[in-house]
Amino acid sequence: MTDFAHVTAWSGRVRIAFAPNTASVLHGMLSDVAARLGGSGRKGIADTTLFPDAYRRRKPSAAFRDRHGAAMRAEVVAAFSRVLAAWSGGPELELDLAGARDLRLVLAHAQSAYLRKPRWEVPADELFATRWGAELKFAWLQELESHVAAAALARDDVPVFLEL
Repeated sequence: MTDFAHVTAWSGRVRIAFAPNTASVLHGMLSDVAARLGGSGRKGIADTTLFPDAYRRRKPSAAFRDRHGAAMRAEVVAAFSRVLAAWSGGPELELDLAGARDLRLVLAHAQSAYLRKPRWEVPADELFATRWGAELKFAWLQELESHVAAAALARDDVPVFLEL
């Protein structure tokens, strides 16, 4: 059986048709990351991993996260909740543009759970050098997020079909 995700868009809607295994694995990954967002310690995802530095220097970046980290994390957690509430993990997911925005936010932040370093600290030549384990999950989440973005931004009169 081939794993796939077909992303189509029309009239302000985005539809994703998944292979059953793809849907199950992705739903499991998103559920796991959602649980880790509320956790702490070794299993949790720190704000320094989840959000890039706002400034070149560490102190101002840390101060920015101190001021805004809780609100940013709350928005990410809320987006995970909305996506998981709207999708039971079945082979089809249909979204309006607000749902597509939530899914993009979820897919982008889920990548943080699968890299040894925050994604903005990984040199571009190392990012896709090895595609196994966590790096493969990262690459797949990034590609799906890109497809959802392209579909959500499509003009209403031009149907879009993207295959992952």
